[in-house]
Amino acid sequence: MKNVIILFICLIIHSFGYTQIIKDLDEISPFHEELSAIKKGGDWAFINAEGIKAINFRNDLVFGKTEEIDFGYPFFSDGRCLNRELKDGAYYYGYIDKNGKQVISPRYLNATNFENGYAIVITLEKEIIGYNESLGKNVVSYTLREYIIDTSGKTIKELDNARNYVKSKYNTKNVPRFYSKFIAPHLIAVQTTDAKKYNIYKF
Repeated sequence: MKNVIILFICLIIHSFGYTQIIKDLDEISPFHEELSAIKKGGDWAFINAEGIKAINFRNDLVFGKTEEIDFGYPFFSDGRCLNRELKDGAYYYGYIDKNGKQVISPRYLNATNFENGYAIVITLEKEIIGYNESLGKNVVSYTLREYIIDTSGKTIKELDNARNYVKSKYNTKNVPRFYSKFIAPHLIAVQTTDAKKYNIYKF
């Protein structure tokens, strides 16, 4: 009887010392800003260092990347993680916080991860330039513009590389590329759309 009691106590101690909390995961990322991304099927979630889910599984998270590296998993930078929403056959990008709350709505055709408190985003802007009498329709021009935003979504600077765009060309696989890049915490290089050269700005 004594041996049975000892065995039972050992089993209880072992169960507390090695507890399975999440199972059948497909991928587990390194920690970024105290959170690790975990994948099950096509969905991603985030856990903290205690193994507790900070954000439940969802299918709208976007892989983090820099100009040199595509990480292949979502992550937080400056307390923000990219997510996206499908609207009219195209993805629009925004950001969530560490609670999974949408803090910057998905309204950009492309967006970078935050670096040193700032991100670059691309917007699609519509302008009515005339009216076609025979078709009974407005003549519309679309322009892509790049901006620097802060973590609240406030516009810090408009970049001088606006370019015309044919909206019908945009789909989930044809995301507009960036013509600008951060080169230091408050320096950005902007490629001109005519001469294909770079201008450097301080902001």
